[in-house]
Amino acid sequence: MQTFGPVHRHALERLVTMVAGLPVQSVLDVGCGSGQNLRALAATRTYRLAGIDVSDKALERAHAAVPGAELHRLDVQYEKLEARFDLVMSLQVIEHVPDDLALIRNMRLMSNRFLILATMQGKMRPSETRIGHLRNYSSAELSEKMQSVGLKPIRVEGWGFPFYSPLYRTAAEWLPGGPPDGPMGRGSRLAAALLYQLYKLNVTGRGDVITVLAEVND
Repeated sequence: MQTFGPVHRHALERLVTMVAGLPVQSVLDVGCGSGQNLRALAATRTYRLAGIDVSDKALERAHAAVPGAELHRLDVQYEKLEARFDLVMSLQVIEHVPDDLALIRNMRLMSNRFLILATMQGKMRPSETRIGHLRNYSSAELSEKMQSVGLKPIRVEGWGFPFYSPLYRTAAEWLPGGPPDGPMGRGSRLAAALLYQLYKLNVTGRGDVITVLAEVND
């Protein structure tokens, strides 16, 4: 799904565009998983790249995807790196974390200048609970949490309206077993490719996938 999933493909494109517009040389991905975000950034220009995850298996995959990245196993709810980065980001992770405010605070302490958080807003579907989502946010709520730890939101945008959210998000709940996940066969890849093209027609700046770019207050 991370390789062929249409939502993930669009998310990577938006991430690369957003980061390319920032004056940054070093990037830390909190909850880096298999390293897809870092690999997308590595393909565009030379950044100093680093990743954090709680899973040894995920870090093994991240190392294979981005051999030059610095990788660390730790839980950012409870600890942080002493190193600091121009940009600290976390995409589709915070909704899984019990102490989200601690996560944001430690991310802020590892950032020299910028922080990006991406997550979900709107109605939480049953399938989200099954994959470990603890909550959905509003853009205002997420911005307030960031402000409370010394961050200044400078850009807030949504993505997905109307073809991913609410259309696909709602319809996929009716499928047996809910939205598809796991390995994708030839048919699933074709469907994903068609959805990827359809999602290009989404309205700019609207939808349930929200991204907040913030600056560290001096």
